Parts: sequence; C-alpha cells; structure tokens
Amino acid sequence: MATVNDGARGARPQLAPVITRAAAGCLGAGMILLPAPELRGRAWALLPLGLVLVAASVAGPAARWRAVGTLAAGAAVAEAALGHPGLVVLAGEGLLILGYLLLVDAPYPMTGRVTARWLWRQLPAAVWGMLVAATVLVVLAVPVPVSVWLLVAGAGAAVAATVIALPRRPGQPRDPR
Repeated sequence: MATVNDGARGARPQLAPVITRAAAGCLGAGMILLPAPELRGRAWALLPLGLVLVAASVAGPAARWRAVGTLAAGAAVAEAALGHPGLVVLAGEGLLILGYLLLVDAPYPMTGRVTARWLWRQLPAAVWGMLVAATVLVVLAVPVPVSVWLLVAGAGAAVAATVIALPRRPGQPRDPR
C-alpha cells in the first residue's frame, strides 16, 4: 500500500488510492452481479470467474496488469450476452462497465489532490457514456423495422468509434534546444 511520510509520526497509508480501488471493486462486482438473475445453465460459471477477475484487478499483484480488468469487463459482457437481460439492465451494465474500466485504469498510487484532478478529467467520458446509454435505451425502446441501411450505418459507426478510440503512435521525441 502506498504511504506518505508524515515526519515524526512515521508513514501512514494514503486514502485516495484505497478509495479508488474500493470504488472500482464495487462497480466491478455490480457489473458482474447485475445480469446474473438472467443466466441459465453453464453460463453461471461466468459469475465466480468474473468476481475473481474483478478482485484480482483491484488487489494483489495482478492489479498492475490492465488485461485482468479487461477480462473482467469481458466476462460481464459475456454474461449480458448469454443472459438476455432487459434494456434497462443493459444500459446499467454499460454504465457500470464504463465506471469500472475508468477507475481500474487509474494511475496508482496518487495523492488526494492528484486523484481529484484525475477524476475531474474523466468526467467527460462518464458524461458521454451516460448520454450514449440514455440514447441507446431510447432508440432501442422504439420499435423500428430492421433495415439493411440501419445495419450498415451501425457497423460504420462501430468502425468509426474504434478508429477514434484507438491510440495513435506518438511522434518521435524532439531534441531539446
């Protein structure tokens, strides 16, 4: 656990990283447990697997690997796909996954002031996620006949979102003057 040297009183644990990891764990447990009532048969195996991945992503030596958090989110997506939950549950699941991935990817360790600044910088992603979840919820609630153009537009939007979200290679570092 990260500590702060406090002079004569010795080292004390920093609270901000602990709270961030605890919040990530709560969101992760929520994203795994939310679609659980809809699971059938062998799909129940995803529940303990997802919970173990969430626990490993926030505590222990595996917490440093980003792949563990990604696998936990993948387990939540698989649960939602196999369970066929309702639209509201899917929207909530998407928001829980977004919050979990934002918090589990937080730099570690951070002081309280740095954590507050980092969370403030994550606010646009959270707001956009809520807007997209609300939009998808409204759009999916309205019955629309299936159209080839809708499928093509959806696939194009998914490709565009992927291209925008992919990290770009940083340029070569410049020589100092």
